[in-house]
Amino acid sequence: MHPTNLIKTATLLLLTLSAAPAGPGLTDPERDEGRVIVLGIDGGDYETALELIDAGRLPNLAKLAEQGTFAPLTSTISPESPTAWAALNTGRNPSETGVPGFVKRTFRDIGGQEVPMPDIGHQSSSARPMSDFQADGALGLIQSMSGGALMALVGVLAALVFFCVLKFLLKLGVVPSGLIGLFMGGVGAFSANEASRFVPEIIPSVVSNPMRAVPFWEVAALEGERCVVLDAAMAWDREPVENARVLAGLGVPDIRGANGEWFIYTTDDFAFERPPKGKKKGLTAGTIFRVDWNGDKIDTELYGPLNPHAAKAIEAEVKEIEDKLGDPGLGWKEGSALRDRQKRLKEELTLGPRATLPLGVKRTESGLRVTLGTETQVLQEGEWSDWYNLTFELNPLVKAHAVTRVKLVSVNEPHFELFVNTLDIDPSNPPFWQPVSQPAGFSKELADWLGEPFETFGWACVTMPFKDGKIGGETLMEDIEFTLGWRERLTEEVLKRDDWDVLFSVFSTPDRVQHMMYQFYDPDHPRFDAEAAATKIQFAGEEITFADTIPAIYEEFDRVVGEVVDEHMRPEDTLIICADHGFQTFRWQFHVNNWLEQEGYLVMKEGVSSGMKSALMYVDWEKTRAYSLGLGMIYLNLEGREPTGIVKPADGPALIAEIKERLFAATDPATGAKVVEEVHVIDELHQGEYRDLEGDLIPGFAPTYRVSWGTTMGDIKLKKDDSGAWVSAPVIEANDMNWSGGHVSVALNRVTGTFFCNRPVEVPEGGAHLLDIAPTILSLKGVPIPPEMDNPPLQFKD
Repeated sequence: MHPTNLIKTATLLLLTLSAAPAGPGLTDPERDEGRVIVLGIDGGDYETALELIDAGRLPNLAKLAEQGTFAPLTSTISPESPTAWAALNTGRNPSETGVPGFVKRTFRDIGGQEVPMPDIGHQSSSARPMSDFQADGALGLIQSMSGGALMALVGVLAALVFFCVLKFLLKLGVVPSGLIGLFMGGVGAFSANEASRFVPEIIPSVVSNPMRAVPFWEVAALEGERCVVLDAAMAWDREPVENARVLAGLGVPDIRGANGEWFIYTTDDFAFERPPKGKKKGLTAGTIFRVDWNGDKIDTELYGPLNPHAAKAIEAEVKEIEDKLGDPGLGWKEGSALRDRQKRLKEELTLGPRATLPLGVKRTESGLRVTLGTETQVLQEGEWSDWYNLTFELNPLVKAHAVTRVKLVSVNEPHFELFVNTLDIDPSNPPFWQPVSQPAGFSKELADWLGEPFETFGWACVTMPFKDGKIGGETLMEDIEFTLGWRERLTEEVLKRDDWDVLFSVFSTPDRVQHMMYQFYDPDHPRFDAEAAATKIQFAGEEITFADTIPAIYEEFDRVVGEVVDEHMRPEDTLIICADHGFQTFRWQFHVNNWLEQEGYLVMKEGVSSGMKSALMYVDWEKTRAYSLGLGMIYLNLEGREPTGIVKPADGPALIAEIKERLFAATDPATGAKVVEEVHVIDELHQGEYRDLEGDLIPGFAPTYRVSWGTTMGDIKLKKDDSGAWVSAPVIEANDMNWSGGHVSVALNRVTGTFFCNRPVEVPEGGAHLLDIAPTILSLKGVPIPPEMDNPPLQFKD
């Protein structure tokens, strides 16, 4: 090893030893009689569960219904997963939680005019200064000390270590030992000063949680109840609370700080964009890279998190090239090469410089050897890999650890294709700026229990590449089974340990299956194909068809419930099963902005055209009274709230009532059927500090209808009229996406979730509400219910 590297290694070792973090701990208070076990079933639809119980396909849930309680569970407005789970977790409505949905409205300057635009509603992503975080180990020590103090500490430690080794182990004299020790102390101080340069000034992509209400497990933990929470939505980015161990779910980003970016490496002749750019696919963060065989191998790169250290180096090189290009004596060939290099560097800066790892593929007699980073696995065509453990080096002190799996989709026919799943944050070593659990070490504890990693990205399951048509249904269902498997094992590990009083574990796979597979389950769906629906696959040890995937995922959850009841429940325990919302088939899109335009509430500027980034950029705001964006919300163009508002606040209630009346009258021109069953006026439902994050009203569509994909982004669907001008297209359009089931913007009584309990419960007329769940759990443990919670607890009959 080079002497300089030896010095740096020794220095970092000293720093690491002196900054070893303490492990997380929990108090062990006196435990009350009777534990509470809560199983969340994302998308657990009441009507579907009822049908399958009647058909004899859910025996364990049927037994709960017979002995205890089975009832519909009403969701929130809007019935979106982050909104609903935030409300269920806290017992408070969306105007109080700060979570309006997947999409919220923001205002941006477009062409000198502030206009409303869609933005992510359940997350907030931004660059954050390093001072916001406290790192562990050597980096944490360097971060916590001034340059002079750090140099002094390391210098003294190095001098003492070398002096002691030389004097007492090697038996040198005091003088030579002291002189060498002083010299090495100086080297250590210099190295410490050099190491301090690697403390980043900013973390370029940190995803924050907008939820501002307190979840029930934190309330219970503060009262001494030991709580374990697994895969809970909207639960990351919170300060640890003693007695609460929480693994966060929906909302947690991948290691790139994104929402599940996946990758395809392919030799497909129709793929043109090569690394590092690639071709982005849709809105779901997929990138397709064209690669080529070089003999019997492919060599390319895997792109990890943004690297601010690399960005500085690239910026310095670009400046250096600019200086060289200004030299009048520069030769033509050298100048041309420099300009090409400068162009590539500027493109890399535009994309965002990323930490990379080598990705290699090599043909062998036994299969393809697929290498990511330093790990190699041999795969056969159609086979998923085991976990790859990845370490992205941002600089000598800062590393980001990830895990992923790949599938070798095809080798030769029709072409080579490798699917690389999301680069999940490694639960055993999450970055200090983006922990996935509270305390931060809990995720490692869980991985140790399993003996392997698990997915940490909050939307596990490969629904997005399936939605975009880049993987098949069989690959999706293989990944569904994989995700269900590790979540079931984590839940079982917690149940076996019995060091808790309240357990809350969420299973999201029913939601993912229903979103994607309704096209095979619903014979009247526009995408239904009888031959495709009859496709046979292996799932959970059985041969099933695509048409039976929805009942199959309910049956798997029923099996999990049976194992929990039979193997882990005590007579005094209470089991609650709850959903965030139900489900419906999604056959028809309703373009809300088109409807508003055709009803005269929204007016477009002249000369609009297709291919617009957002139709709201082309709205004539001086004449528009209402518009829509997100998953169904309608906003008044209110004076004093919107930058270009024209509707006076005093006129708002009458306008809302008028729009509501016309929505109820809306029909499908093809059938004459009523399209809207409910219209919710938000002010009549919610009050709270974050009320302005929501719209003014939202339609509740009849089954088979849902807000359109374009409306989500604020668009207006356009078509050309007879004169060739672009005009508003028909309001209703077939949903031809693989995303074929839905729940958002559907009438609440058509997407009720499931509520089960092993004990008889006094259920209100019409069913329970998910705002009932948090206070009910607290009441079962004798914990005082915070006055901020909206609903009282449910009452038990026994």
